[in-house]
Amino acid sequence: MAKLKVIQFDGSFKGEIQPANHLLLKKAVIQPVFDAILLEQAACRQGTHSTLTKGEVSGGGKKPYKQKHTGKARQGSIRNPHYVGGGVVFGPKPNRNYKLKLNKKAYQLALTSAFAQKLNNNQVIVAEAKLFEQTNAKTKKMLTFLKNAKLTEQKLLFVIDTISKPLLLSTNNLKQIVVKQFNKVSVRDLLLAKTIIIEKAAFTKLEERLK
Repeated sequence: MAKLKVIQFDGSFKGEIQPANHLLLKKAVIQPVFDAILLEQAACRQGTHSTLTKGEVSGGGKKPYKQKHTGKARQGSIRNPHYVGGGVVFGPKPNRNYKLKLNKKAYQLALTSAFAQKLNNNQVIVAEAKLFEQTNAKTKKMLTFLKNAKLTEQKLLFVIDTISKPLLLSTNNLKQIVVKQFNKVSVRDLLLAKTIIIEKAAFTKLEERLK
């Protein structure tokens, strides 16, 4: 795996960084990555889906018509499930926990594998110190940087050391950019990004996290 180039605001590269040895995975570890994706997606579910049972539907407090001499089948309530607008039988209720479990070592392996594959495919770029501050919270300047770096049409992941308000303001209107702190990066974030741009300080800390 080649050294990582350090990008400047004008799109040029100056300097290189050598990734740590534990990131030099030659082959992707598929199963832990798959399990981690399921874990992350399940954790996003709010479980707010719900239906009303016969006892919860409003109306139908009395028989819709008398028991006999109507020529129709007897009915006790319009809240019965076979009526339109009646209660739902065995419908979903928001009392289920969708969270899955995955041990820490497996999740760590999934993160390392996903990041290592991005490194092997030359999809990781290191940003010079304070590069993102040069945008001055302006979307126009962020677009200038992306144009200089020839990254305007790509799904990007910006990995930073600490939350930067100017960076957030300059990327809020750019749907192709996701900004995450190094300790909040997920396997899904890594896989969805076409290119990862990571601050120098964040890269060092992410290497420590993936040990």
